[in-house]
Amino acid sequence: MSTEEKREKMFSMVEDWKASGLTQKAFGLLHGINVATLGYWVAKSKEQGTGSRGLLRCLRISCEREQIEIIYPTGVRLKVPRDLSLISQLLRL
Repeated sequence: MSTEEKREKMFSMVEDWKASGLTQKAFGLLHGINVATLGYWVAKSKEQGTGSRGLLRCLRISCEREQIEIIYPTGVRLKVPRDLSLISQLLRL
């Protein structure tokens, strides 16, 4: 796994931790992650900035002929028509 892949994986895990409502210790125990490691990546994610810019790094988008699928870090998947104004609004959610 490349450094960038590991970084993206850990930032995704930080987003999962935030969405879980668990403490870092409980989340770490549940997922087999050292709490200090999780804490490190939480701090790194804050350095990267929060809000839409941080979120956009975690989004995955796939394009098909008629639709675009947006996959949020929480696992929510949206398939929408290829309408740029609609997609722009959804990315800001």
